[in-house]
Amino acid sequence: MQYDIASKIVIEKGKEVILRRFLGIETKNVELIEELPQESVSLRRSDFPLLVTLKDGKKIIVLIEIQTDFDLDFILRFIEYTVHYKRKYRLETTPFVMLFTSSESANGYYEDNVLTFKYQFLKLSELDSKDFRDEIWLYPFLPLMREGEKLLLEAEEAIYESKKVKVRDKADLLTAMAIFAGFKDKDLALELIRRRRDIMRRSPTYDIFAEMIENEKKDEWIQQGLQQGLQEKQEAMKKFLLDTLEIRFERIPDGIIEIINNITDEEIFRTLHRYAIKCSSLREFKTKMKSIIEKK
Repeated sequence: MQYDIASKIVIEKGKEVILRRFLGIETKNVELIEELPQESVSLRRSDFPLLVTLKDGKKIIVLIEIQTDFDLDFILRFIEYTVHYKRKYRLETTPFVMLFTSSESANGYYEDNVLTFKYQFLKLSELDSKDFRDEIWLYPFLPLMREGEKLLLEAEEAIYESKKVKVRDKADLLTAMAIFAGFKDKDLALELIRRRRDIMRRSPTYDIFAEMIENEKKDEWIQQGLQQGLQEKQEAMKKFLLDTLEIRFERIPDGIIEIINNITDEEIFRTLHRYAIKCSSLREFKTKMKSIIEKK
């Protein structure tokens, strides 16, 4: 959902730049067609139809899709979208796909025994971020480009300090940039939020995104804490078992220590500790231990 929101922000505010830099289309006017509700708010089905008036007055439709992954289901759905808008507006239609990541399946052409379909496509991950330093409306896409992370501080400051960009637009651009940064590195997204929360709060999308990414981060911290706690508990149980064997038999063979160090099952530890107390020799303990592990 957050990627769809960010995509819509960037396309709405930077549509003329997107068309010029990515498709080579010089425009007189561009409108986002809002007649049909989105079929889904997920990134995999984001749909941005633009009614474009060219410099010579000619009107065309540019249908923009932004995808994390590229597959057959998507391309068939994209064909359906393209046919729909072509039928509805009876205008030349240009289908255009912007990919977050590289895909060998995206080649600008689809054909089967019934259909032949051509489309424009762009792999953001293969673009050099340095080539877009002069396009402030495309700054949110920088995290998705090559070495874009290195330009985020510069881009963030440029947006924040710009005299030509309205405060509301700054908030939207910074929020969108944080969202796309989160696609690669959630810590980087959180850092952007921390640095520019004052202005990002003015964007209506900020609260949705901040709550989502912070909750994801909390979940990650919880999982890390649980994992760390489990590892600490296992280490304590290993030490308890080895201490018991050492008290009873003094020297413990390396072979037994190695086997115990590879055990992670708490129930096995408990069972082995009981045997460590009862067994009359290390040979007997080792035999019991192998038997218990094999049964598991």
